[in-house]
Amino acid sequence: MPAPKIISQYIVRQFLMSFFAVMLALGAIILLFDVIELMKKEAVSSFGFGNILKLGLLKLPNMILTILPFIVLIASIIVFRRLTKSHELVIIRAAGQSVWQFVTPLLLTSFIIGLFSVTVFNPFSAAMFSRYQRLDEDRKGTPHISSSQGLWLREHRDGKMYVLHARGIHQEKYELNLKNISILIFSDQNVFLKRIDALKAVLNKGVFSLKNARTFENGKIIEVSETLDIPTDLTLGKIQENFASPETISFWDLPEIIAFFENSGFSSHSHRLHLQSLLVSPFLLMTMILISAVFSVDPNQRRGGNALKVSCAIVCGFLLYFMTRITYALGFSTALPIAFAVWSPPLIFALISVSVLLHKEDG
Repeated sequence: MPAPKIISQYIVRQFLMSFFAVMLALGAIILLFDVIELMKKEAVSSFGFGNILKLGLLKLPNMILTILPFIVLIASIIVFRRLTKSHELVIIRAAGQSVWQFVTPLLLTSFIIGLFSVTVFNPFSAAMFSRYQRLDEDRKGTPHISSSQGLWLREHRDGKMYVLHARGIHQEKYELNLKNISILIFSDQNVFLKRIDALKAVLNKGVFSLKNARTFENGKIIEVSETLDIPTDLTLGKIQENFASPETISFWDLPEIIAFFENSGFSSHSHRLHLQSLLVSPFLLMTMILISAVFSVDPNQRRGGNALKVSCAIVCGFLLYFMTRITYALGFSTALPIAFAVWSPPLIFALISVSVLLHKEDG
């Protein structure tokens, strides 16, 4: 087996060991603080310590995904400092290995971790976080769907467009109750056809069941109906997605949900932003590897200042994180295009890190 391959496997093995150790340590700390915070809000005797611990565990996968870039950053710093302290890095460099020959395996490993977190761990995290939100709402005694400002829906069906506005909504088990409903029906050419008003309506099994409905149509007498059923392709689950945070939706379901929102008149902006943030996450992890390499890999290992270098690496990692939060906020407010808001911070930091590493290697 060639020496470079042995060195790469050794460095990757050291990185994975540090990665899982850091993840377990930070995960335990986060769980501890979440449980303490919940115990402050709830009396353990009334809610039960088991339920509090369950809420903390359900929220934990989502928190792990949030701090994943820092886990990679800290793990890579540990690996590089360990190699430096044991003089293994000096031996590797003396053997003719360039910085890219032992950084590239870590870049590939972090990219694979990012892909796994998006395609496999994210669906699991979304399911757990969705369950956490439902249990938290039950704990607080709030309904799963509630809005004082009302609900707007738009649907294309049978060559017509239906626009529904409900001034009050409330979920009961598997039914959605609506109050003070107005339904406007248009043709495909956006010609107004009729309007239906009702005091109450229930969405159940693909049908809006209206109570005390009045139908207004041009040139016709007002038609009053005690009950009126209007078929629909909308379901409680699809409407729930509009009120759920994007973190509760699986990566694989996001494209379908985004398409549904755009066809039904919902705003899909936050979901498109979340989808792009998931797509960029493998590259964000690679950028964290480059940042740690900039401050941990030095051609002259005798310069010292290790604590300062580690501190600088962590500060740069936090700077990248806060920069992504700022650009995400600007993207969410439509001040920046979504793609630019999501992709620009890691690309900028990656280019700067590569430039510094090239300068160090040539120097």
